[in-house]
Amino acid sequence: MTTTRRYGPFQSDDPESDVRAYKPLPRASAAVDHEAIRAEMIDYFSARHRRLRVEKSTHTPRGQILDWIPIESQLRKGNIASPPPRSELPSGTLHHEPELLAAAELEHADCERGPAGTVPVLRKKLEALGYTKPLRQYLSKTGGQPVLNFRGRGVVMPGPGARGTHRLATSSQNLLCFGGEGLFSCFDPYVDNSDEHSLIQIGLSNSDLGAPQTVEAGWQKYPDILGDWVPHLFVYYTTNGYARDDDDLGGYNLDVDGWVQHDDVIYPGTTFTPYSRFAGEQRMISIKYQLWRDNWWLSCQGRWVGYYPARLFMGNQSVFSTLGDHADSIGFWGEVASFDAPPSRTDMGSGHFGHEGWTRAAYMHNLRVQTGRESTMVDYDGSRGLYASDPSLYDIDAHFHSGTPWGSYQFVGGPGAG
Repeated sequence: MTTTRRYGPFQSDDPESDVRAYKPLPRASAAVDHEAIRAEMIDYFSARHRRLRVEKSTHTPRGQILDWIPIESQLRKGNIASPPPRSELPSGTLHHEPELLAAAELEHADCERGPAGTVPVLRKKLEALGYTKPLRQYLSKTGGQPVLNFRGRGVVMPGPGARGTHRLATSSQNLLCFGGEGLFSCFDPYVDNSDEHSLIQIGLSNSDLGAPQTVEAGWQKYPDILGDWVPHLFVYYTTNGYARDDDDLGGYNLDVDGWVQHDDVIYPGTTFTPYSRFAGEQRMISIKYQLWRDNWWLSCQGRWVGYYPARLFMGNQSVFSTLGDHADSIGFWGEVASFDAPPSRTDMGSGHFGHEGWTRAAYMHNLRVQTGRESTMVDYDGSRGLYASDPSLYDIDAHFHSGTPWGSYQFVGGPGAG
């Protein structure tokens, strides 16, 4: 099956040239006070910005505003952790056509940078948000609703009564682990509405206490979070099964406290260019999480971007039964979340099904899991956790322990309701 490429509001035939902000029309609802929501969210994010010790503000070619802050100002005592040793990116291609790393925006020579000793914090585009839901729902990945573990595995699903629908094409593996990694393709998915999202990601979780705790990262287009119609690097965490997102409890990027920025080039919310092209050149980003000296470190393109302190997950519990000590499941998946329960037209990946394969579907390869505390990496095996919530909309084509240069890999995607 083939599909016709679709573009969202304000998008041109060349999505990489589209840097315009948008002002989406609120979904009709007599029960929603948009002005009250707008005031609440502007107050919240303005207060967060006032707390920053900004040394310099810069603009990127894609219209992002970066506030550069002293790295030590992120923590009360200024004790920024040291990252793990540098790890080499997987190499080798399964096909004749080469893959290339996409470039982060600040890697381009024409991007202005901050002073030495500072790190970038992405400023929220307050003028571009939809203001369609209250702050607590906006901050939450599941609308503030509890989640269920899918058949006891690490993939988490919204519980009964959750707002909207998450559709998945996923694999997962249950085992004691301390990290994982993979190379992800960089397609630009069509997203039907500003309050919907499309992503491919890694997630590590611990459910020893019942409610899952997770660290997550990946490639996501979510207009209501970042105020534009292009994909971004995202990070997310939850300490309480997605029940509430707030400072030191969970949330996206730097919308809440928790994340500590370390790198001065790649940051949560950064964009990459160029994109993968359907039936053409393929671009990719590397994503790696590693639990190192009591911090969950994230690497992207071989750079240690930042970390979540393990203390976030401990609370009043024993460290040994939380994500602060280990994960008990790892997963790699594609996900589309829509406001309405009926199937969305939002793409997953390229908008083409996983079974269409190389250059046509989004991929994730050289998937590996860290099974020891000292960086012992083995090929990932998600064969017992394969799941597509609706294969007629989005599917997954997986090859674990393939014996090829791609190791364990999978294709995911689909056009949704078309």
